[in-house]
Amino acid sequence: MKRLSIDDELHLDRPMDDLHHAAVINVLRTANLFSAVGATFLRQYDLTEAQFNVLLSLKYKERNVTQSDLGERLVVTRASITSVLDKLEGKGLVRRDTVEGNRRIYHVSLTPAGLALINKVEPSYRERVHRVMGGLAESEMRTLIDYLERVRAELHDEASHS
Repeated sequence: MKRLSIDDELHLDRPMDDLHHAAVINVLRTANLFSAVGATFLRQYDLTEAQFNVLLSLKYKERNVTQSDLGERLVVTRASITSVLDKLEGKGLVRRDTVEGNRRIYHVSLTPAGLALINKVEPSYRERVHRVMGGLAESEMRTLIDYLERVRAELHDEASHS
């Protein structure tokens, strides 16, 4: 497998001299590429990344999930999750049921059409993810996950001090 340095990918005339910044740029560039490739893949199913993530989250739920729960799981704003759910509901893929005694809260679930769609999309999606990540051994993936979790913990700590 050919490696692509961030310096080459960004067509820099000289290498970055700040290793911390180079690492962050690598993470961001990789995330953006995952997002772009994923968006192209999901477009054939008339889904956005956010819509796919909602469907996937709902498929694997084991209890009632509210809009707020989904917003927290997917780290999106209240307005964003409402918009995503409006679109999915309009496509007949999810439904929102009012919670008895509280008209402001809705439980969200997949419709049969939503379940059928996520069951159709998920295997192809996973196949692509496995292909992209196939150049890493299992131990390398676990190490990568560990590193990213540590960085996210630092970011959460930084955000709480801001």
